[in-house]
Amino acid sequence: MTTPVLLITFNRPEQTREVLRSLRSYRPENLFVFQDGPREGNHADSLGCEAVRRVVDEMVDWPCDVSKNYSSVNLGCGPGPASAITWFFSHFEEGIILEDDAVAHPDFFAFATELLKRYRTDESVMAIGSMQLEGRHYGDGSYYFSKMNHTLCAWASWRRAWQLFDIKLADMSRRDLNKILLRYGAGLREREYWCARLDEIHLDGLHNSSWDQQFWMSIWRNGGKGIIPNVNLCSNIGFCKGATHTWNSHSPAAALPTHSIMPLRHPSDSSICKEADDDFQRTYFDPNSYGRVGWKNWPYRMNRRLKRLFHHEGSWLPWRNKKGGVR
Repeated sequence: MTTPVLLITFNRPEQTREVLRSLRSYRPENLFVFQDGPREGNHADSLGCEAVRRVVDEMVDWPCDVSKNYSSVNLGCGPGPASAITWFFSHFEEGIILEDDAVAHPDFFAFATELLKRYRTDESVMAIGSMQLEGRHYGDGSYYFSKMNHTLCAWASWRRAWQLFDIKLADMSRRDLNKILLRYGAGLREREYWCARLDEIHLDGLHNSSWDQQFWMSIWRNGGKGIIPNVNLCSNIGFCKGATHTWNSHSPAAALPTHSIMPLRHPSDSSICKEADDDFQRTYFDPNSYGRVGWKNWPYRMNRRLKRLFHHEGSWLPWRNKKGGVR
């Protein structure tokens, strides 16, 4: 109960209620609540944000210190959560972070607390995840080590790791990221995928909607790794119409069942499980680049590679690049 918790909210009262219902099993002594402000001129946001605040006041009924940070303006779902996590770690050396669609299994809190203590001084370990989508068991322990290319729904970390975070990554080039991922043994398709994400971050921060991808890249730049459980410990209930990222209810990460993991069996091997990371990349991030669909998309991937090699933009056919044509 002594590990502090940060809850990141916005305008979804029913999802927030479910998350707080799961948090009641843990009853943390310190709870930080962040809420991004409503988007300008969006009356539905205003109503939703007000409803979320009422849910927080109603559901937090155990003895605890509650700190609230309710933004009056909309920061966006990239800078907003990033500022909340920075605020949280300005008060605590380590802690658990929940998003407003992350319904954690009761064991997750014990799992995170035990591992926060166990790896507190191991600076190579930078994050503790909760989601396991593949339905496979990797290694001989209750969890395995990952380069941390995993979704962050319910997770835990340390101030020392978050201090490496850079939301803009302005000083990281495609070449830098490619070299970094090579050190992790990433294949060409995976490197292309993440270099494309870095381009989007440099362009407009993925429309100000991303912070987790920048966190992973900050981990990679510093040679870090994370921890992933061998059973799923968090159900993401946010996959629905109107969500920013999790709009596809058929996603492999949507509303997965959770399972018990305690007591923990610590793995004998502390090296990164590349097989598990590869499986996750193919299952969640880039399924269209592998298997039968990947072969169908091979000409498009080859076309993109050639354009980057020759610094070419638009179509190879000059008349298709005229105003009103296809680029």
